[in-house]
Amino acid sequence: MSELTIVIYNWGDKELKEYLMTLKGILDVEIRNEKELDIYLKYDPNLITPKIIKMEIALFLNTTKIPLMLSFDKYPKFETFNYTIIRDDLCCEYCFMGAIDDLFEIEGIEKVESNFNENYLFQKYEEREKITINIKYNPNLISSEEMKQIEMKLNI
Repeated sequence: MSELTIVIYNWGDKELKEYLMTLKGILDVEIRNEKELDIYLKYDPNLITPKIIKMEIALFLNTTKIPLMLSFDKYPKFETFNYTIIRDDLCCEYCFMGAIDDLFEIEGIEKVESNFNENYLFQKYEEREKITINIKYNPNLISSEEMKQIEMKLNI
């Protein structure tokens, strides 16, 4: 059994939990719906993958064409290394969420968190704090040099 948490910039749907529970391989679902949609799942990795789970959530919420992921945790059962990206500013929230979505797709990236919040772009430029994105990755699949390359390719 594996675990996964996905945090999405969306208010969700009351039927999402029931839908996810119908998917083969999903064992348990907990959804918190405060400022964003915090989805925690237990699943059988032999029957369903995190990528498919993410796609099913996007299909259900009808958000396949726009990135909405704020953070994720794949709950690795091994030691991970930390990599931090710091930006003075962001292009826009669309690019930020697209970058998190891109990181989710990379095998070996296990967890991503940041200090981004929905009010960031509404603050005066000089009052904004730097955006920090913390990434936990599998050092057996990704080297620190590869992480630098991944950072350079992100559109944030």
